Amino acid sequence: MPSHEFFRRYLQALNDIHGFFSLEKTQTAVVQSAVVLFGARGASLLMFDPGGEHLIVSASFGLSETYKSKGAVNPQQSLGETLLRVPVVVRDVAVDPNVQYREAALQEGIRCIVGLPLAAGNLLAGSLRLYFAQTMEFKPEEMESLTALAAQASHALKKAFYFASMKTAVFDIERLHETDVKRAMQSLVKTMAAYGLAHACRLMLVDRATETMSNMVSFGLSDTYVAKGPVGWKTSLGEVTSGMPVVISDVAADPRVQYREAALAENIRTILGLPVRIGTQVVGALRLYYRFVFEPDADYVEWMQHLTHHVGMALEKARMMAQVQDRATWYEAILKDFER
Repeated sequence: MPSHEFFRRYLQALNDIHGFFSLEKTQTAVVQSAVVLFGARGASLLMFDPGGEHLIVSASFGLSETYKSKGAVNPQQSLGETLLRVPVVVRDVAVDPNVQYREAALQEGIRCIVGLPLAAGNLLAGSLRLYFAQTMEFKPEEMESLTALAAQASHALKKAFYFASMKTAVFDIERLHETDVKRAMQSLVKTMAAYGLAHACRLMLVDRATETMSNMVSFGLSDTYVAKGPVGWKTSLGEVTSGMPVVISDVAADPRVQYREAALAENIRTILGLPVRIGTQVVGALRLYYRFVFEPDADYVEWMQHLTHHVGMALEKARMMAQVQDRATWYEAILKDFER
């Protein structure tokens, strides 16, 4: 049974990790709280890169720069908590085959590692790892405490990711008067992909005369895939015609995918399609592409809808800026006529 002192420290840890909107401060609070609460030598947060192929250290505490810079972590070769989606304990680094950087760990004075998967709803975001200077055996109640901390860290990080993405999107919109529209939209789709853990994102605008959608900007897609052919807004996915988000959770089996073979060749396994509006009119679609099969939960879809709303706001601002520029040009022409 955990002691009264442990519960006191656990409550303090919860206050710390839920106490910020800032992503950086939340990540720092998670790793520091993990070390203090469980007496670890150090801790790190490893988040998936956009392709979902590697885990990258996004925050750490108690670890040397040498150990942190040892290299990207391959989920297939290291511990396995993100593959199995369950906590994994390496009780003795010196003999366990599931340690990718054994020599680096031993040189760091690490003998035991605990890997705890972190989820943002249905989406696996990464791992919280705790490092101990001696071999360890954990009782069932200790593992429950570790798992509970990881669950709280997941909730805190989900909230922090949301606010960080919104802050970045607003900044992109505010910069529209400083940069060209295409560059600003490119930054927005990159923001959505990065924070949504998608490997690619694409914004397409409706051409009602041809009943197709033309590519405005994309991020993370090959030129071959972008140029694969005309995308019919009435025949592809359906987010434009329905005005609602559309989830293709398994590209290989869903008949709504217009270019299935091209998508599979691009290693696309899941697509989330979101209608883009200016005011009440649907003017295009924003699509997120994932290299793994999953079913986004309601919170995730709502989050992406909010970001898509910012894309619509950016398009509307760009249109208004163009109208103002046209009026200014017209006004200048009138003045020149009077000067003649």
